[in-house]
Amino acid sequence: MSAASAVQPLYPTRSAAGAELGRQLYQRVTPPVLVLGVTPGGVEVAAHAARALACPFDVIVAAPIRVPEAGVVGAVAEDADAVMDPGFEPRFSMIEALEAAINSARQTVKTERLLFRGQRPLRSVEGVHVVVVEGFITDPWAALAAAEAVARLEPARVAIAAAAATAAVQDRMRARRHDVICPSIVAAGDGHPQPFGDALDPSAERLRSIVAARAAA
Repeated sequence: MSAASAVQPLYPTRSAAGAELGRQLYQRVTPPVLVLGVTPGGVEVAAHAARALACPFDVIVAAPIRVPEAGVVGAVAEDADAVMDPGFEPRFSMIEALEAAINSARQTVKTERLLFRGQRPLRSVEGVHVVVVEGFITDPWAALAAAEAVARLEPARVAIAAAAATAAVQDRMRARRHDVICPSIVAAGDGHPQPFGDALDPSAERLRSIVAARAAA
C-alpha cells in the first residue's frame, strides 16, 4: 500500500467537496450569487457548489507564472494584469526568463479559454456576489489572479472559496484583503497528499472539468 493510499482523504469525492462548500457558501454569501470555477482544479468543485446553492456557474481561466529557477511566482487570469508574489525579487539575469514566463502564461490562458468556454464570453458579474472557487489551494496566485480579474468587472463583491487550503495560503490571501471561505484548513505547508478520494488521474479530472465547463453555457 502506498503512502498516499494509506492517508484518509479530506473528502470522499470532488462532488462531495463541492456540496460541502456550497453549504458553507449558503451561510456566508448573499444572493444573487455567481460561482466561478478556476480552471482546471476548481471546476468540478465549483459546479457542485453552485448546484447546492441553486445559482449560476461558470469558469474563469488562470495560469501560473513559472520561472525555471524560482518555481511559481505569480499567475495571470483572463485579460487582467499578472498577480505576482511580492516576495519574489528576480535578479537582473532572470528578467528575460520572467518576461517569457508571463507571456507563456498569457498564451496558456488564451488556449485554455477556448477549450473550456469556446467563443462564449464569461457570464456577466456586474452587481452580483461572485465566488471564485478552487479545489485545493497550496499557492494563492491563480485564485488571487482570478479574483482580481473579476473585481475589474464591477461585481457587488468577490470572495475566494476552496474545498481545502493550507493555513499559509489562507493567511496570504486574507493579507490582500480578500474574503476567504474554506471548510478544511491544512496545517502542513506542502498540503495534503490526497485531498479528494477520486482516482488520481489528471487526464480524467481535466476531461470532467471540460465537460462541466461546457455544460455551463
